[in-house]
Amino acid sequence: MFKVGIVGVGYVGNIHLTKFSAIEGVEITAIQDKDAKSIDHAKKNFDVKNTYRCHKHLLKNEVLDLVVICVPNHLHAELTIEALESGHNVLCEKPMALNLKDAKSMIEAADQNQKLLLVVNNFRWDYFNPSIFKLKNLIDSEWFGRIYHIKLQYLRNKTFSPDLYSRWNLDFESSGGGALIDLGPHIIDLGMWLASDYSTLSVSGSVDAGLLKRERIDDFATGLIKLKSNCTLQIDLSWSGHSRSSWKIDVHGDKRSASIGSVKDRNPGLKVFKWGKEEIDQEDIGAFTSSDLPEKSLQEHIVKTMMQGEESLCTAKNAYSVLNTITQWYESSKD
Repeated sequence: MFKVGIVGVGYVGNIHLTKFSAIEGVEITAIQDKDAKSIDHAKKNFDVKNTYRCHKHLLKNEVLDLVVICVPNHLHAELTIEALESGHNVLCEKPMALNLKDAKSMIEAADQNQKLLLVVNNFRWDYFNPSIFKLKNLIDSEWFGRIYHIKLQYLRNKTFSPDLYSRWNLDFESSGGGALIDLGPHIIDLGMWLASDYSTLSVSGSVDAGLLKRERIDDFATGLIKLKSNCTLQIDLSWSGHSRSSWKIDVHGDKRSASIGSVKDRNPGLKVFKWGKEEIDQEDIGAFTSSDLPEKSLQEHIVKTMMQGEESLCTAKNAYSVLNTITQWYESSKD
């Protein structure tokens, strides 16, 4: 039995409860939250063995295969390091930390305690599955040739409304920013993964308060990232625009281009294009194989890779590179 403990069972924690509970051979051994109502809600809806109001007691009393950290951003580093030092493998929610110093300390704690540190990046499974994995396999086979540009867009239209202004996400000291630090880890990671390049050479970016008009909380972000491979990532993000919510990825290679995107479907199909031909037929792309049809969720992927001793797609090293890029983006926006 693969034993999981979850620290923080608010909105995001409940997503993890749902996903992990659906995996055969996984037990939700323990949960923790300071809020009694959150604990009661989790106990009512999920098969949970033990509950705690203090995370320190959970870490001290339980022997777990994985501890999932689902707390406000400013607590990620502190609680992750505590969990690692208590002898547990950790899956930390994104962003990894609020700054690179804390992120480095998290990685060092994992190394010193010989434990695994993973960071959430679930968009591959929740928004673009399985098309994104088919696209990645085609890119890696050089079917598109040299990838020189990837455009990624994730525009929401109603993340926050005025009645939600009291949420911790809208407090800079707790969140570290707005749409960029919230959505950026997902989208930047996707672009770097598709390009097989997590080394950022330069970032030119801008952020704006947009509709929220909150000091130091960006509602919109746009940027251009140049990677070591000379591939560029063009990214647009928003929390609360007037347009319809949409997510889209365009990949440009010197042999072919591809597009995945939709304003309504989280799992849209893959379209491939070539100069002189409007759209390449599905037969030319090839049938989806087992490697194009991965696990159903990030959580299933993590359990599988941990049990089989394989490297996950959610490494702390990659998350550090993404946070470094976000840090440069915010710095660039001040110019």
